[in-house]
Amino acid sequence: MPHPYRRDSTPPEAPARLSEAERLGSLRSVRRVDRRTVVRPLVIAALLFAFIAGVGAAGGFRGFLVSLPFGLAAFALLAASPLRRRDLRIEVHENGVVVHRGRRRTAVVFDDVDEVWFDLDPISTPTVTLAILRAFKLVDHDGVAHVVPLQVEHADDLARLIIRRCSLSLVADAEKALRAGATLTFGRVRIDAKGISVGNSRAEWSNLRLVRMQPDRISFFRAQTVIPWRTVAFDKVPHPTVFVKLVQSLAHRIESTTTPPRR
Repeated sequence: MPHPYRRDSTPPEAPARLSEAERLGSLRSVRRVDRRTVVRPLVIAALLFAFIAGVGAAGGFRGFLVSLPFGLAAFALLAASPLRRRDLRIEVHENGVVVHRGRRRTAVVFDDVDEVWFDLDPISTPTVTLAILRAFKLVDHDGVAHVVPLQVEHADDLARLIIRRCSLSLVADAEKALRAGATLTFGRVRIDAKGISVGNSRAEWSNLRLVRMQPDRISFFRAQTVIPWRTVAFDKVPHPTVFVKLVQSLAHRIESTTTPPRR
């Protein structure tokens, strides 16, 4: 596997003699769209349209005509995304995935992935904060980004597979590189055995009073534990699972308020 978090990484050349089908390997399962992710938004869109039209109709026929375009616009806005997903299908192969959206087809071989990015939707309630994982963005050796949506059946298993094959397999080499004195780069964040740099600001691990793990981010506290010195959102760094594991191994005091990502 390549080391996309390192500046001096050189991706391995893909085997030229193998076809795409051979590189993907045998088909293990097919994940079709989770109908709940299509039906629920459509129901909400229909209810919103009915509400807007009903409010307009209360003012008579003219009020109904005035409200009708607004109701149709609201319905179209909410219904567009689920309608585009209705033909979604993901083939899970031994060494990659193939995403089908109608006639469009995108194949991604795990060994070709340089970066894994999360598409997160944080949701806060008075009692708990969740981070819903909507999709992965997998960037290959050529810098091309491939989106793998998770609005499919058994999406949790699919997410764990992609993380395991494309990210967690890098952890051992990353830890070895840190012990050897390397600096690992995650977007605008750089970490080494002594400290962490976010943009142009740096803190030593020994000077951090607290590192707080949250469902969608990590907050770093330096002088006190109320206002973070810096916060790193998981959807702003590549390989967030690798990043989290390395921070956990280097930070001296960690507080976790995380809830596992949900789709």
